[in-house]
Order: sequence, then C-alpha cells, then structure tokens
Amino acid sequence: MNFEPHSQKQDGFLFSEKRISIAATGIQWGKSTVGVMRLIRDLFTFTDKNDNFIITSPTYKILYQSTLPVFNFYMGDYGRHDKKNEFFELTNGGKVWFRTGQNPDSVVGITNVRHILCDEAGLYSRYFWDNIQARSSIKQCPITIVTSPYSLNWLWTDYIRKHKSGDEHIRDLAHIIQARSDENPYFPRGEYEAKQKTMDARRFNMVYGGSFDKAQGLVYDCFEEASMSINPLKLPTGTRVFGGIDWGYTDPTVIKIRAVTEDGMHYSVDEVYQTQMHQSDILDHCARLKMLWGVEKYFADPSRPDHISYLNQHGITCIGAQNDIELGIERHYELIKGGYYQVFKNSNKYTLDEYETYHYPEPEDLKPDQNQKAKINIPVDQNNHCMDCERYITMSTHQIGFRKNRVVKETEDLVKARVSSFNHDTRLEKLKRKRTNADVQI
Repeated sequence: MNFEPHSQKQDGFLFSEKRISIAATGIQWGKSTVGVMRLIRDLFTFTDKNDNFIITSPTYKILYQSTLPVFNFYMGDYGRHDKKNEFFELTNGGKVWFRTGQNPDSVVGITNVRHILCDEAGLYSRYFWDNIQARSSIKQCPITIVTSPYSLNWLWTDYIRKHKSGDEHIRDLAHIIQARSDENPYFPRGEYEAKQKTMDARRFNMVYGGSFDKAQGLVYDCFEEASMSINPLKLPTGTRVFGGIDWGYTDPTVIKIRAVTEDGMHYSVDEVYQTQMHQSDILDHCARLKMLWGVEKYFADPSRPDHISYLNQHGITCIGAQNDIELGIERHYELIKGGYYQVFKNSNKYTLDEYETYHYPEPEDLKPDQNQKAKINIPVDQNNHCMDCERYITMSTHQIGFRKNRVVKETEDLVKARVSSFNHDTRLEKLKRKRTNADVQI
C-alpha cells in the first residue's frame, strides 16, 4: 500500500494529530485520497473487533462516486463490503460504516468510534454535523473533513472563519488547510488557466481556488449574516410573539419563534430543531416556548391537521398556515430586503445555516420529467425546515405593524442589485398582484 504526498500541505494534513482536520480545496487536489489515507492509518492501529469507523457523505450517489472507489482501491483486499447494511467488515477486526446526510440520524447508535471521515462535508446540514460530532465524543476520536467550498454555512462560520481570525480555541482544535487545484503538481496547469479566463471569478475561486463565498442561486440572497444576525435585545412594549411549526419525524420537526414590534420589525428569537418527536414532545416544547416568550398562536404546516387539532385540544392555539411557497418566499424576501428582519444569533444556529444553503435548482439539477418552468422558482427540497417555518410566520403576520409610519433603514448593501441568476425584484412585482385572498387573519 503505497501513497506519497504530492506537497508539503498534503503531507502535513496526512499526519495531523488535531482532533479535527479540514482540507477545503479546489477540485482534484487529492483531498479524497489523503482523507482515506488518514482513516487507513487508524484502521491498522485499532484492530479490536468492537472498534468502529465511519465514512460519511452528503448522498449515496456522492459516496459511491467519490470516497468508496478510493477506499476500495486501497482496502478491497482487507475485508468485505456488506452492501445491504452498508458497512465494510475488516479482516483484522472492526467495521467501517457508510452513512450519508440523506438521513441525518444515520450515524446515531454507532459506538466505540475510532475515526470519522467526512467527504464533501461542505454539503452537510448542521444537524448531520452535530450528530457526527456526538459519535466522536466518547473516544475523542479524530474527524477528517475533505471538501470543496460550497457556501458560507457552519463549516465557514464555525471553523474556517474563526481559524483565519486567529481564534485560539479553533487553532488548538483543528488543522485547517485551503489549497488551489493547481497546487497538485499533477493537475494540468493549462486547464487551470483556461478555466480562470472563462469562468465567473467568484465561482472559479470556489471550484478551483478552494475559497469560500456565498452559494449561487440562494433563495434569500439579500440576507447578510454580518448585519442581520444580532445579540438578543430587549423587546419594546407592544411586541407580539408568534410561532411557526414544520412537522417531521425522520426529518426534523422545527418550531420557530418570531417577535413582531408595533413598527413592523420582525425578530427571529428562538428555535427547536429535533428529529423523532411525537405529538406529546411537540406539545411540551410549544407549551414551554409559550410560557417563555408569551406566544399568542402557532402557524403550522397544514399537512397535519391531526397534529394541529392535538395542540388546540391541549391549550395551544395553532392554525394551519397558508402554504403558497412562491408567495411566501416573496413576502419573506421583501421583509428581509426592506430591513424589517433580524435574527438572534445565539439561539438560531440552524436558521442561520439554512439561509446560507437554501437555494433554487440549477436547470441541470432538474429531472428530465420535470417541467422546468414550473420548478425553477421552487427551491431545492432539502435542509429547508427552518425556512418553511419562517415562511409560515411571515405569511401570517405581514399585516402587523405600522410600516407607513416607519422610516425604513435602507443601506447600500440592502438596496444594491446582487449578482443572482434570478430577478427577485421582477418576481416581487409579479406576485404582489396575486396577494388578495392569501392572508390568514390574526
């Protein structure tokens, strides 16, 4: 089994002893290979039959196209792959489990974990990442992350940005490298230079340069985390508080709390994000939040009238929200762009993460049988549970407040046109004409 690092960066990453090791690089730098080699070091170190290892990926498609071919190339003769149960049983003891973010709870229950490899982790939801970290806790095992930059999600905010700023805790915890594709001496230099000349500079820097930036096609591209996520503040007299609920079980159930002031300012103040919640669990959370924040009523996904009825029977006022996705998005977009919306950052980590990843599909992402005109304005249906809650609340509360008496705090960043593949202003004007009978009375 021979592997020779192609550069000092790759060598340093391979032998990193930090708890978390992150390689965020341009394509074909060799991150998947060096990630697998880091895992293999521990496969031959921990050989008890009860030792477990985990390889994770955003989807099984990516797993089978990216990480598994490399893993099988080096380890195919050292065990067998049980495709039914998705694990690799090592001849010398232990198992390597293959899990994906398609079920964020898929890693739960795996014990005695010695190493976790996360391939293309920039596409993971924060909830999946939280579960992965929990699996590493008992043995304090290393986590290896290899990925291209995709967005300014948890990977950027919690690790890359803090590392760049000199955060001592993150620098003690994590070994982080970023590298361009052409730092791999085997990557064709001509290809790199050709792409640099023809691609959008921001996109090129992410794909080939290993640099982080906002994702393309974001639904709420007007949301600016730096100015719109704030520390909690004292809410003024006359503030009304409402909740939103997006039902789930295997998928997370999400409960969002929104405070709306008399002048029309909206503050996202709290959230619950949890899988496998029963009706009684949801009731407990709603009752607690009602007592804590003084919630008047909850606006919920109308697809579960049984859940809505259960909450009402137990003293929680809950009604089905208007569920026009396009109209709800436009109303919430208008709220953000107008300067009427902010998020309490310490209590809304999942919400902030979704703002950076909630996106429209690219035409090539649409299946052949999908009507592209019908689907192009509907966001990708994943990691969107907080965004659904935000939409339910905004659709139901947009009439509150005296906006005509309020001076809108416009800034250059809020009013300037953003580079986007979708003209939101045109869509706003078009959909305003549809706003006649869509309101839920409060």
